[in-house]
Amino acid sequence: MFFDRSKIMQTHVVNEEHGLNHAQKTRICHGESRPKFRMIALDLDGTLLTPDHKISDETAEYLRSLHEKGLTISIATGRSPASTFDIISHLGLTFPTTRLPAGFPLVCLNGARGMEVRSFGVAKLADESSQLERCVTGNALRENDMVDAVELFHEPVPRFVTLKALRLAKELDLVTNYYLGHEIYAHPTSNEHNLFLRKYTELTGKIIVQCDDYESVLSQCLPSKLVVFCDTARLDDICFKLKDKLEGEAHVVRGSPPWFIEILNKNVNKGKGLELMCKRLGIGLDETVAFGDGDNDKEFLSMAGRGIAMKNARDVVKEVADEVTEWTNAEDGVMRTLQRMENEGQFYFDQGNFPL
Repeated sequence: MFFDRSKIMQTHVVNEEHGLNHAQKTRICHGESRPKFRMIALDLDGTLLTPDHKISDETAEYLRSLHEKGLTISIATGRSPASTFDIISHLGLTFPTTRLPAGFPLVCLNGARGMEVRSFGVAKLADESSQLERCVTGNALRENDMVDAVELFHEPVPRFVTLKALRLAKELDLVTNYYLGHEIYAHPTSNEHNLFLRKYTELTGKIIVQCDDYESVLSQCLPSKLVVFCDTARLDDICFKLKDKLEGEAHVVRGSPPWFIEILNKNVNKGKGLELMCKRLGIGLDETVAFGDGDNDKEFLSMAGRGIAMKNARDVVKEVADEVTEWTNAEDGVMRTLQRMENEGQFYFDQGNFPL
């Protein structure tokens, strides 16, 4: 199914550091001709991952084949960095390569943070702006495994918004996840709060650190995002209240699955995160295909050259998409749609992506 939505073609940015001197090749769809896509950007939960929150072996193998042919594979998710590392490890893409000398392109925390995941087994995370190095542990990796990654951009929630959001959640008797670096902190005060935290750990595999109060965490650093938990029956009402109280100050997003609400910097969304990553890689937005299913994917699909909503996506996402898949995430909908696109010659493989 296709939706009629006009696209604004984006200007390509050439990244001299990565030497991608072909990035200026703009391909605009005229008549029956099709654009050639160079990058696939994938949401995780409800999209790439099956309902049990795993990536199928068949999908992982197919994405590896596209990577080896020269297509750029990336992830854009609301998850924290650490809760994506096991998925990236399972994909098994080889870096560095002739086209991607740095590492796996990751947009996480709904666009608040962008990273290049370079390798597993090295105990550091480098922030390019400060060259800060600090130890991080991968979420589902073994306890002693480490990840070598470079942070490309980060837009945290301002202090005054953080304090206001935490106060509002407390008044509503709701528990909040506070995302700091690779850790998630929370201050539960009831059994119901603990049930939500366990539920979130089951979803992402990420253990949440319980703190005595949020002020002690805020004193360390501003959060990349906040997540407020509530019953599905109250979700739309709580989301409306938070949007009303934080209007013009934060970007408030209905979560998926529908039992949490995300609070971000007002300038942050997955679409802008994709744009920043494309600039880093020297790839035009019109050369990207994005897949998503939730409310946080609306800007993401709108800004990509081809925005594809999953069959299981919310209606508000399907309305902004260029296309809706014939299959759900339970049916490997991403892989089957990409296979059709490859058969139709819609990808620009760029002479392969060979290990250096």
